[in-house]
Amino acid sequence: MIPQRVGIVGAGLIGTSIGMALGRREGAVAFVVDTDPERAATAAALGGGRAAGPDELRSCDHIVLAVPPASIAASLLQYQRLNLNATFSDVASIKASVIAEAESLGCDLTRFCAAHPIAGRERGGPTAAVPELFDDAIWVSTPTTHTSVQARADVRWLAQECGGRAVEMSAVEHDRALAVVSHLPQIVASVLAGQLPEAGEAGPTLAGRGFRDTTRLADSDPGLWVQIADGNRLALAAALTSHAARVQLVISALESGDLSSLERVLRYGFDARKALPTKSLQTAVSWARLGVVLLDQPGELARLFSVAGDAAVNIEDVAIDHAADHPVGLVLLDVARESAAVLAAAVRGAGWHVLAIS
Repeated sequence: MIPQRVGIVGAGLIGTSIGMALGRREGAVAFVVDTDPERAATAAALGGGRAAGPDELRSCDHIVLAVPPASIAASLLQYQRLNLNATFSDVASIKASVIAEAESLGCDLTRFCAAHPIAGRERGGPTAAVPELFDDAIWVSTPTTHTSVQARADVRWLAQECGGRAVEMSAVEHDRALAVVSHLPQIVASVLAGQLPEAGEAGPTLAGRGFRDTTRLADSDPGLWVQIADGNRLALAAALTSHAARVQLVISALESGDLSSLERVLRYGFDARKALPTKSLQTAVSWARLGVVLLDQPGELARLFSVAGDAAVNIEDVAIDHAADHPVGLVLLDVARESAAVLAAAVRGAGWHVLAIS
């Protein structure tokens, strides 16, 4: 049976984005509940569903618990007692500890399929939500031996309705992977950002795109990440231990002047990153990066994209560096390597200067 009424508990970034994504499709109606009625009202005003009270979730077919990890099990128990028929899922980036706590509280695990959409932003709250957040994103579910066929099917349906790609795996496998590709980067970014004062008064002024990109995750809510780290502490500790060992290799190489060892560490990272897919689960392709200098004025970026479109070149990624105190910006375009020369010619033909092709 396909859900017709979906309850969303938690009007934050993820919950509101789910409601907005469902709103793009005909069929299911989303009801959003939050402990703060104003947040629920804001989510509803943005198209994230209908603002509701807990009792209005009694008739929902599926309920998504978009609440902090430490609150999931208690919320699951609360709403399972309220609604005796619905299936349930969550959105947390930790799974094994959430399932274990739900079981210890006596929740009905047959109606619960733990899940995690691999999507998010540094900013939180309903005003940061966008309906496209899950487009082509992996939506992991980690069913247990207790999970019913219906609960598993409802999570697959939810992922597809929101534009995502449903994938099943064990909770342990999920947590081990996320410790490396999500939780470790968060800790490293936060620690690195915390070193900014060591650069002195000139540090913030001299921090370029590399520092900003590398520390971007440090803008995330520290309180939320304490809960995530605690819920996946052993896997995260193992990932941090491995990371620390690699950092120590770099330290030793620098102290001894062993540049060949330093290069091996750097090249290992250079080569390993090529395994990352470019879109969904596609194998990574070889990209070229073009730098284009644009005047910092309305319409310039749109005109650049139009030139790329006319040249039938797909832009895989884009980044912008604004030049301090100058009315220009450097736009970095990543394209398939075989398209680089075509785009460079088109850009030059439109009157712009291409700094480099790498």
